[in-house]
Amino acid sequence: MVKRVLHIGILLSALCTPMAWGENVPLRATVVDRMGNQHQVSKLSYHGRPELEYFIDDQPHTAQLADIARFRLDGEREDEEQQISITWRNGGTETGRIFTGGSGISPSQDALGSGQISNRLSGVTDLGPFFILLSDVTEVILSHADSLAPTKVPKLKVTVIDLEGRRFEVNKLRYRGQLRLDFSQGRKQRSIDLAKLAKIEFAEERDPGTEFRSITLTFWSGKTMQGNVDASTVRLGGETDRIYQLRVGAAFTGELAEGPFAIGLQDLKLMRFYPEEEGGAEVPARPANTR
Repeated sequence: MVKRVLHIGILLSALCTPMAWGENVPLRATVVDRMGNQHQVSKLSYHGRPELEYFIDDQPHTAQLADIARFRLDGEREDEEQQISITWRNGGTETGRIFTGGSGISPSQDALGSGQISNRLSGVTDLGPFFILLSDVTEVILSHADSLAPTKVPKLKVTVIDLEGRRFEVNKLRYRGQLRLDFSQGRKQRSIDLAKLAKIEFAEERDPGTEFRSITLTFWSGKTMQGNVDASTVRLGGETDRIYQLRVGAAFTGELAEGPFAIGLQDLKLMRFYPEEEGGAEVPARPANTR
C-alpha cells in the first residue's frame, strides 16, 4: 500500500498552475457523506483542482472530473487510503486506491516545508462555500451539462534517450502522473503542457548529489525555453524503499510495446515527441491520465 510522503513545492505549484476550468463551468455534483446526507454542490474540486489523483498498482493516475459520471469510496473513515471505484461518462469502470487521510498527500505531489494539506472536496452550495474531508465521503455523482464535453486526451508518443545512450519508444507519457511538466525559472514556478513540446534536452550532469537538472524546452512553434527540474535523489524523512523508488526512479512513466516504462530525471538525456496523430483525441474506455 502506497504511503504518504512530503515533497517541496505543492503550494507554489497549486498557486502558479493555471486552472483548467473557469468559475462558470456548468458542473454540479451530489456528494453523499457517511451519514447518508446528500449535498448538492457546484464548482466541485479536489485540492482546488478539477481532477482526482489515485493509484493503480502503485502507479499514479489522474482523471478530470469532466470525464467521470460517479465515483465511490470504500473503507473505514480512519484509513489513510481507500479503494476508489470510478464510473466514466462513456460507461467504462476502473478501481484503484486514493489517499483519504485528513492530512495526507500523495507521493507524486510536493509540499512546501512541513506543511500538510487536507484531502478534501470543495465547492459551493446554496448556503455558501462547501468542503468535506474525503474520508467522510462515500459517493459522488456528477451532473454534466451538455456543453461540458469529456476532455480530449493527447496520446503523447515520445522517443526517450538516457545518459547511457539507450533509446525507448514510449506511448502515453506522463510526468508524475500528469500531462504537464512542472519546472522552475529562478524563483518562478512554471507548468507547461507536454503536448506543446517537441523536445526536452537535459544537460549532462552526472553528479549524484545534483538536486536540479537544467533543461531546454523546444516547442512545436520553434520557441525555446530554459529552466530546471527537481531531480534530487536525497531520501526524505519517512520514505520507504518503495516510495523512494517511485519518486526518484519514476518521474516519467508510460508504456512500451513490451510493458510499463519508468525513468528518473537523473537518468535522462533527450526526449523527442511525435506530432499528435489526427483523430487521436477520442476518450478511451478508461481516460488516460490528464492534469
